[in-house]
Amino acid sequence: MELYLRPVGEPIRHWPGQYVTLGDARAGIPARAYSIATAPRPDGELVLQVARAQGGLTSTWVHDRLAIGDRVGLSGAYGSFIGDPGLDTPVLCLAAGTGLALTEAALRRGFRQPVTLLCFARSRAGVYGQGLMAWWRARYPGFDHAISLTRESADGYLAGRVDAVLPGLLPDFSRHSVFAAGSPAFVDACVAVARALGAQAGRIHIESFFAHQPAAPLDAGHRSATSPTQRPG
Repeated sequence: MELYLRPVGEPIRHWPGQYVTLGDARAGIPARAYSIATAPRPDGELVLQVARAQGGLTSTWVHDRLAIGDRVGLSGAYGSFIGDPGLDTPVLCLAAGTGLALTEAALRRGFRQPVTLLCFARSRAGVYGQGLMAWWRARYPGFDHAISLTRESADGYLAGRVDAVLPGLLPDFSRHSVFAAGSPAFVDACVAVARALGAQAGRIHIESFFAHQPAAPLDAGHRSATSPTQRPG
């Protein structure tokens, strides 16, 4: 589900690649971290891409109970996973689930070096945003992307987890800046493979979405936004 949120008051200022937490403590909905899926906008609108997790209270709440116009509480933005406008190296973005905002921001800045986005999903049912990525490929000559399925084989897709796919895709990371975002296990695997393939420590940028949680549960004291649209993603 793509969840479009517009600020009721002051917008949340954020950098591409950061995330917010969303939940409703008064209704027993725990705060969960979701990457902001778009680059910063002048009107402050945020887009979150929420996958339905089996048994997940927060994602079920988003999919089944939130309605257009509802007010929700957000906390953030969190994370140090932000793009450096001064980068002058090829960029590889590794994403499990979400991870499009940093790529979008780099492309909008007219980034001179090649930008490659590698997304991982369990199956084709978990893949989204392919139309956007195809449009980026047509519009920006330096952009390319690939999708790897970890639990399914299909024509047009890579197959395997990060440690199986990366060596064949890019055997030498010595010139690249690497951005990896996702669960702690996924990020750890990305870092291990990137280092093994020659990536410099100072050029590896990571964000584990569960590393920074708010100190207090979401309540009326946190920033609020309305949900003007919910679009299937």
